[in-house]
Amino acid sequence: MENINSVWGFIGIIVFACGVYAIYSYIKMKKDGEINASILLGKDFMYKKCKDKEAYIKKVGPALLGFGLVAIVYGILDMIHCYVYPMAAVDTVGMIVFFVALVWFAVYTARLRNQYF
Repeated sequence: MENINSVWGFIGIIVFACGVYAIYSYIKMKKDGEINASILLGKDFMYKKCKDKEAYIKKVGPALLGFGLVAIVYGILDMIHCYVYPMAAVDTVGMIVFFVALVWFAVYTARLRNQYF
């Protein structure tokens, strides 16, 4: 049983790191005005020009920040659940919220890609 928990705990660490990277990308995008292609665009859109860069950043910024915060919170919850104190119900609710946020983020950014690229 311990091996299963360590695998799930590792997933929490990965989700936490993704959240940190999303927030880092948000801060860098707001500061430098450069769009992080690896998290927002994908390789198909990497070399295409944005029609209105400022408007795209203004619309995608809050979504990126929100997704990053949700990922960090769920990553912390999952690591606490797996390594410190088991709380299955809270971890399950956190996982559901994270996956809903992930799907919403993917759909929202795909629509913005189609609109601005």
